[in-house]
Amino acid sequence: MVEGRLAKLRLFFALWPDPELRKCIASDVESALRSADRSSINPVEPENYHITLAFLGSVSASSLDDIVRVCSDVHFGRFSLELDRTGYWPRARIVWLGPSRYSLELEALVDDLWNKLMGLGFRQEPQPYQPHVSLCRKAGGGLGMSLESPINWPVASFVLAQSTPGEDGPVYTVLEQFAAVN
Repeated sequence: MVEGRLAKLRLFFALWPDPELRKCIASDVESALRSADRSSINPVEPENYHITLAFLGSVSASSLDDIVRVCSDVHFGRFSLELDRTGYWPRARIVWLGPSRYSLELEALVDDLWNKLMGLGFRQEPQPYQPHVSLCRKAGGGLGMSLESPINWPVASFVLAQSTPGEDGPVYTVLEQFAAVN
């Protein structure tokens, strides 16, 4: 039975911020949390900040090589995202940070990635893609969070990551990194 569990991996593709960007985002979150009731909020650890590009879910470990091979053919140029908007999803109880303007470069990256993944039998979720960084889970409200200034995220790569359940929430591990062509 244990062998069967180890044969499955929970995978997703994401934009992965560098340590300096993580600090910048964490600083804004900490400022917003100073006036919040922390008993009803579960802040996301800065090492878990990311923007999901494609969530694959539970995948057979034997598919990993094919996924990496196919997605190595995703070609994109460097671009920047401006994270300038916060929001709250009441149903999921998540406070998030994202761009107010949808980037054509990001859209092209997500589309190319999904086109490659569909060739392996994966299906894209039907709801519209909303790029965001989850900041707090189990939040009772939107925290009234606002940014002092927009956060610029220079995108030079994306990653394939694994999510593993942990005692204090999911633990994310980068399995592969895919660089921009320029």
